[in-house]
Amino acid sequence: MKNFILAVSTLVGTIIGVGMFGLPYAAAQAGWGLFLIYLGVLGVVVTLIHLIYGEIVLRTKTKHRLVGYAEFYLGQKGKLIGSVIFFVTLYLALLAYLLIGGEFLSIMLSGVWNISPAGGAILVAVFGFGVVFKGLKLTGALEFVMAAALVILISGLAGYSFNFAASGPLSFLSSAGDFFLPYGVILFSLAGGSAIPEIRNFFTGGRSRVLKTVIIVGTLTPVLIYAVFVTAVLRLSGDTTSPEALSGLTSILGQVWIKYGAWLGFLAVITSFFTIGLNIQNSFRLDFGLSKILSRILTAGVPLTLFFYGYKNFINILSFTGA
Repeated sequence: MKNFILAVSTLVGTIIGVGMFGLPYAAAQAGWGLFLIYLGVLGVVVTLIHLIYGEIVLRTKTKHRLVGYAEFYLGQKGKLIGSVIFFVTLYLALLAYLLIGGEFLSIMLSGVWNISPAGGAILVAVFGFGVVFKGLKLTGALEFVMAAALVILISGLAGYSFNFAASGPLSFLSSAGDFFLPYGVILFSLAGGSAIPEIRNFFTGGRSRVLKTVIIVGTLTPVLIYAVFVTAVLRLSGDTTSPEALSGLTSILGQVWIKYGAWLGFLAVITSFFTIGLNIQNSFRLDFGLSKILSRILTAGVPLTLFFYGYKNFINILSFTGA
């Protein structure tokens, strides 16, 4: 039972990250009702994708990451296609983590150290890649604590929102008319395949079948959490919902609450950053046989290059990456 809880927590903790904070804005632009339909349908789709990947991981005796599995079963063409999907998706995810992590740091340190979001992003990169390069792997217990903290925050936010005079009705469709925006943002926010090879290690022998249950519970739990979070934020901020959710609530909830939320948001971002960074680095090592130094340079160099070249639209990155 302990390993089951730790495995579920690891998957939930990996999924719940930066993408969550882009969901309220996407819902505000498309409409609350339409967003919930997207969330339910795509939640089932992503669960099936995770189950398929889990089956591949279980049936393959050698250890790989996505690129290695693609080569093992599909040959060199599969490796090429898998490499494009894997690296484009994860590099853009790291870029998104840098951007939103910088926003959270800026909120957290306001009044003490007035650092810009761009400066905060650089600090996130220094700290995040520093940990990745030391090989630190997040434990299931840490993911459990992080997920529990986020659930507590969201529960408190939801409780407050339902005792608050809503800023506007939760309409099925939004007058903004951006009806396709939730698609990519939701897919991004539900992606957790990078954790599946890791959570397999919690189970051995015949107990490996439990992995399927872990994947179902671990993928659908964030769907429920997201639905509650989005509903709460929209009730509070309505049409003024900001792209990263928190700053738009400042005038309503006050700076103390926003800083608390920023701390938890930063925790979600940085732990996901570790997982994605390690996954990229390990793919270079296991699937391509590159040296440790070259793997590190490639892991950090690409997202930092994109950042310094000005790719800084958080919502567009989430939408494109998820799609």
